[in-house]
Amino acid sequence: MHSLITNTTFLLVLYLPLLLLNPSTALAHMQLHFPPALKASNNPHTIGHPKVPLYFPFDCCGKKTVYPCGGHLDLLGTSEGKSVISWEAGSIANFSLIGGTGNHWGGSCQVGFSIDNGTTFRVATSYEGNCPHRNGGWTNPEAQTFNFTIPADLPEGNAIFAWNWFNREQEFNMNCAVVSIKSPTSEPLSYPSLSLSLSSPSPPSYHYRRGWRRHNHTSSLHLEAPCSRSAAADPSPTYSSPSTMAWKDRPEMLVADIGNGCLTPHTTAEVKYPNPGPDVVPGDGVYPLVLPTPAQACGYVAGY
Repeated sequence: MHSLITNTTFLLVLYLPLLLLNPSTALAHMQLHFPPALKASNNPHTIGHPKVPLYFPFDCCGKKTVYPCGGHLDLLGTSEGKSVISWEAGSIANFSLIGGTGNHWGGSCQVGFSIDNGTTFRVATSYEGNCPHRNGGWTNPEAQTFNFTIPADLPEGNAIFAWNWFNREQEFNMNCAVVSIKSPTSEPLSYPSLSLSLSSPSPPSYHYRRGWRRHNHTSSLHLEAPCSRSAAADPSPTYSSPSTMAWKDRPEMLVADIGNGCLTPHTTAEVKYPNPGPDVVPGDGVYPLVLPTPAQACGYVAGY
């Protein structure tokens, strides 16, 4: 309790002037809740004051933010940089979000991994629109939970899981968590008895766009304690066949709106990823999807 009061006091002293000057800008954002991000208040390995707050977009409020991961990769190899969850390559996993006082009514997100200590981040899944969920609020991570497939050939060992978000205000946020990747579990083959029906359920339907496979994931509505969460908590997840794209061939995650010359659409549209990777989750269609510009600065060829 004393630690909670101390951290709360620290937050107020440090950020109250910013909130008073521009409360909507300072708080209407989201951050990674699960798995717990580096230097997050719910990360069991955080020592001292947590990073405050992780839901601020990059370069918000007169403060320069270090890319990638808000500058927290210096914690790798320390006690604060230990893994917070173990995931099996090729399995269905999930992540959840939580926020300040709003969710910006959606946006577009990507999740991915780095296996080279943050030099490159490759895409696992792209969510084009309605990420965070528009109607999911910002205080309940159960309502802001998203499923994704861990690449089947992701190497075993520690990796950096990254979540990127582009809202419709040309703002960018990125949180990172250290996770452990396990090789797929080998299970003995079982064969049905001849007396059993050999009929199989109808396969899931897929929608294709320019070679990229799309599928809908259902959101988990069961949240377990930090560091013990499993996709098995989802009572009815929508599974997809494993992607055939090799990990090394997956595109890098989009980086924009941080002074690198690449800008996402403003106000009237949500981001359409020029290089979304093999797993794309479509939004709800409330806003049109528009590519970031200019093409060269954003890593694609015009006319995509």
